[in-house]
Amino acid sequence: MNASTLLTLLAASALAGCGSAAAPRSARSAAESTPFSRIREKPDDRTWLGTDSERARKAGAGRSMVITVGAGAAGDRIEGMVGVPEKACVLLLARASGSVQDVDLFAYGDDGRTLGTDEAPDDNPTLIVCPPHPRHVYLVARVAAGHGLVAIGAQLVNRKDAARVGKALSARGRPGEAAGRAQNWPGLEEKLARHRSLIGATWTDVRRVAVPVEPRVATRLSAMVDAGRCLDVLVLPSDEVSHIDVDVLDQHARIVGRARASGRDRSLLVCSPVAEPITLEVRPHAGRGLVAVVLSRSGPAAARDLQVPALRFDLAPVVDLAQARRDHDAELEQAGYERAKLVHKGQLEVGKRASVALELSRGCSRFDVVIGKPARGVHALLWAADGSLIASGSGGRAATLFACSHGGKARLDLEATTRPGPYAVESRRQRNMPAVLIDHPLAAGRLVARMTAHGVIQRASQLGAARAVQLSPTKEQRMDVLVPVGRCVDVSLALGPGATGAELRLVDAQDGKELALSRGVESSGGRACALSRSSTLHARAELRVTAGHGTGLVATRMLSPRP
Repeated sequence: MNASTLLTLLAASALAGCGSAAAPRSARSAAESTPFSRIREKPDDRTWLGTDSERARKAGAGRSMVITVGAGAAGDRIEGMVGVPEKACVLLLARASGSVQDVDLFAYGDDGRTLGTDEAPDDNPTLIVCPPHPRHVYLVARVAAGHGLVAIGAQLVNRKDAARVGKALSARGRPGEAAGRAQNWPGLEEKLARHRSLIGATWTDVRRVAVPVEPRVATRLSAMVDAGRCLDVLVLPSDEVSHIDVDVLDQHARIVGRARASGRDRSLLVCSPVAEPITLEVRPHAGRGLVAVVLSRSGPAAARDLQVPALRFDLAPVVDLAQARRDHDAELEQAGYERAKLVHKGQLEVGKRASVALELSRGCSRFDVVIGKPARGVHALLWAADGSLIASGSGGRAATLFACSHGGKARLDLEATTRPGPYAVESRRQRNMPAVLIDHPLAAGRLVARMTAHGVIQRASQLGAARAVQLSPTKEQRMDVLVPVGRCVDVSLALGPGATGAELRLVDAQDGKELALSRGVESSGGRACALSRSSTLHARAELRVTAGHGTGLVATRMLSPRP
């Protein structure tokens, strides 16, 4: 479906006369005061939507809007889009004529993440999506069996009425649906009490949900870190899944950190001086099943009450520059880095770049741009004397650049992305680095940055061997990957100049089954695991780019994931 068709589907019409019963005043006024979009005439689809829409209105939903109507046979899709106010929930329904036996309904956000699915074997799929959610929701109704007409409708719902409306129509994603499964999770209360005693401070439950997970696709959950507080994340897997990864991403889809393992469970803390949305990505390396996710909010000024064992990530600086540097140095010292050399100090401004002249030695170095309050967000670019980009990085409280080169003069450009404040540039020499990194500095910096951010390595010197590959959109590069029993192998790809859209696919070389598929603008990576096999896994990595031509660097690393 092209863009103009999607924009056309923004127009929706009200269902005329969906019954005479009135919705509760608060819900009706909230829904009708914020219409989805401009209304234009469409066929009257009360035949399919009317009955359930009226049931939703009686439970507290607003008036019904027809998003789109289409005809299809088994396998066909009917698509639409609707705008939803930031603080409202939305009820989504797909209903069909009698000749359609099974319809599935999917809801997606602007960023492509799944907001809800109903693939039950029936002809009345129903979803409810509540904040936090994106401004626009994309809808796909798929005809699974039969043929005929399909209509997709939507109704705004106040958050306080969402559970009642969802229950009235047995909607997927309604508040309390997954929470009920989480509440009955074996040993949940005992594990949560033990976890909170270890990290200290006081906590209030925000959300308890049980969500399905599988190895090939990450399950995403949205959450909000309140101003001046911390959000505690505890993830408990069911017996069917193991070796789970839990990543936390900021609102720009940058990885903030990865959860710590405690046996089979995972946990982390995310703190911020201002309100910030985050996304949690949960993926197991083996098995399909459920994980219970418990989100807890701290009281104000919880930082000083937290215990040492807590794994904490800050979305923005909460201390002055001197303390920020001490904290940063302590983190890197635990990872095996040597003491930093102070290169420069200054003040960052928003919308204006500061430049720092550097003299690079042959080899690789790590540069950290650490900021202190009130600064928030920093973007850094490192340029060679000939104007070629060596490395770049950004972050909420620090930016890290891994610079490999033949040496010479360079320039570091710095800019505050949100709020001005003080900064310091620190350097740490990286030893025992592969020689191929020096010949491909931009790809080298991206490769090391990705592997450290994803927890594959703690410091650059652990990279080991790397291989240069020539990449293009029309030529697929292949390499064999052997995975011993009980191990995983991580494969990371990073691009140099001239190419964008890194694509990495891992397949079982024996039967061609896809093991992992990853795409990224500058880098990508995936893992092949032989955790439940009785023999070595012979995998194959397939590498390409979606645009341009250039040289990339690929590296593999053997992992022994903890259960």
